Amino acid sequence: MKSKLYIIVTLALIFLTGGCINTAGWNSDDGRKLVILQESLPDTLDPLKNSSYENVLPLTGIYEGLVKLNTATLTPEPCLARNWEVSGDGLRWTFNLFPGIKFSDGTPCTAEAVRASMARSLSLKDTDPYPALVFAPVASIDTSGEYTVSFTLKDPFTPFIKNLALPFAAPVVSPAALLKYGDNFWKYPSGTGPYMVDSLGRNKIELRPNPYYRAGPASSNIIFKAVPDPIDRSDQLLSGKADIIFFPASRSLDALRSKNMKVISLPGLDLSFIGFYTDRAPFSDRDLRRAIAGSLDRGKIVAAAMEGEGVPADGILPPPMAGPGMSKGPSYTTGQVREILSRKGYPGGMDITLVTYQDSRRYCPQGGSALAEEIKRQLESLGIRVKIAASPWDRHKESILNRDGDFFLYGWTCDNGDPDNFMHTLFHSTQLSSGLNVSGFTSQKLDVYLLTARRVADGKARKTLYEEAESIILQEAPLIPLNHSLTRIAAAPGVKGINLSGFGLIELNTIQKD
Repeated sequence: MKSKLYIIVTLALIFLTGGCINTAGWNSDDGRKLVILQESLPDTLDPLKNSSYENVLPLTGIYEGLVKLNTATLTPEPCLARNWEVSGDGLRWTFNLFPGIKFSDGTPCTAEAVRASMARSLSLKDTDPYPALVFAPVASIDTSGEYTVSFTLKDPFTPFIKNLALPFAAPVVSPAALLKYGDNFWKYPSGTGPYMVDSLGRNKIELRPNPYYRAGPASSNIIFKAVPDPIDRSDQLLSGKADIIFFPASRSLDALRSKNMKVISLPGLDLSFIGFYTDRAPFSDRDLRRAIAGSLDRGKIVAAAMEGEGVPADGILPPPMAGPGMSKGPSYTTGQVREILSRKGYPGGMDITLVTYQDSRRYCPQGGSALAEEIKRQLESLGIRVKIAASPWDRHKESILNRDGDFFLYGWTCDNGDPDNFMHTLFHSTQLSSGLNVSGFTSQKLDVYLLTARRVADGKARKTLYEEAESIILQEAPLIPLNHSLTRIAAAPGVKGINLSGFGLIELNTIQKD
């Protein structure tokens, strides 16, 4: 996510250059308008250029993709495409569009419009992260008829359908608006979603109903405001200045519930973990990794270091994605851990350095330093003495690439709701060069499972493959799953139709305000 300073400067530049900017600032009387408070706002309204789930929500009201993910099951559902089919070899994906859909600028959403929009993203797949994620598997895009568009892939890739549901790179934008506005398109965005831009201002975005939306115009405007402090967000909800807030302060929950505010929580699609440098001593030794993995109390970690703002992790995949067949990792008593240490040449215990981040992360709101202190406390009772080396997030990532310390704290946030996005990204040997396989762990057997799982279309077969893959990972312990985030929103009593997903997003077209 880009810095808040960049966001402020960018929006200030928009103000200076004109465009569709509202200079009045916050509306003092929002009336029937729905007011949503977030920590930050997107620095661009071009879905090709935005790259953060933390502030992408306004874009989801403006744009749609060929498909969308069901908020509860994460399965792909029709959106612009009424149906799709995949060739027997898994290489050709054909989508049939709903006829008659229009962009908010009044131009028709046809197969050619989809092709042009996707070709724009495809052109950046070698330079930009989300175009690379969505379109790296794509060899070509073509149309056949007014409402049929097809993608030919280089290799079979089952998660492709979920990538097409991403709010980054995959949404369909109006080619006419792109042609008209060029690089300034993001100031005048046009999509097929239920909303369109009414005004932009510093710390505020207002959307109004799209008159061409196929289900009919929405009932009211939506105002998004950037309020960085969670206490401030909670106070504004309590005082009637907001209708929905994201990530209210935990200390405000009792007050919110006492005023009949709706508080909705569910596990996030992410993972906070301890990683080992498995390619060098001491943690090239599997038994030492397992000793630490099997001795930590994840429940106490979440309670003590995160004030309960998390979900203890049983495995790699978060609860919305994990199946009941997922295996468990090792478990050891204090005596067993001390015996392992002695057998491995550490009869007096061992001294190791834990590298951590200082910043707050979605999967660790209190910051990595607090998490590291709790891990240190738990390991000290086992004779494992931990020195903590903390640094800001960007420098911390460099420390891991430089292989500083002996083990490290890190995390991963899922992009597309598919197990491949965790498993292949973090553990396949091809990810060593990219730096995403941060533990440096490789296994030929695991590689086979993960490569096969991304090519197999059958859901049951994929589930079995990922169960086998996770079993290998948990037994080898190249990393220790600690927790998943707790995605949480609060809403005024009169707000209805809230559907929250593990991505931390809500469906804007279902929300109603009494």
